[in-house]
Amino acid sequence: MQPSLLQNTFSYANRRRKQTELMLVPMIDIFTVLVTFLLMTAVFSRITILQLELPSSAASGPPTPPTFRLEVIVRHEGFELTDGKDVIAVIPKVDGAYDLKTLSQAALALKREHLESEDASVLLEPDIEYDSLVQVMDAVRTTQIPPADGSGKPEKVALFANIAVGDAP
Repeated sequence: MQPSLLQNTFSYANRRRKQTELMLVPMIDIFTVLVTFLLMTAVFSRITILQLELPSSAASGPPTPPTFRLEVIVRHEGFELTDGKDVIAVIPKVDGAYDLKTLSQAALALKREHLESEDASVLLEPDIEYDSLVQVMDAVRTTQIPPADGSGKPEKVALFANIAVGDAP
């Protein structure tokens, strides 16, 4: 004779359930392997920091005026290179983008004329992107020139290392 469905349900309910345990050891093993894998495959990037020397409010006497100071005014239409008084060159945008190569070549030509000068100012109009500021600072700070004999790697030349940032007039 077959037991009824009611008897089967009743006997199942009366059974004692085993207490379940949470096994932490396998979970710790998985996390150990995961952390090791992530650390081994992580890309460690090098961050370079450009040291800017900003003028202090407690100046010790009147500053000596530099003999030549390059000013690069970043406008929406392009660049203006001045010496603080007179406009030296105007570099328009090319295809809607700033012409950084021409700016770097002009800065190299000015550096050859004024070898002792290390100071430059980058002056921005409102609403100029930060990325443009960084690219202009890089173009004014250093450039690469081809080697004299035509072989090998281009030589990196320092132009105007001391750069100040401000608002365009």
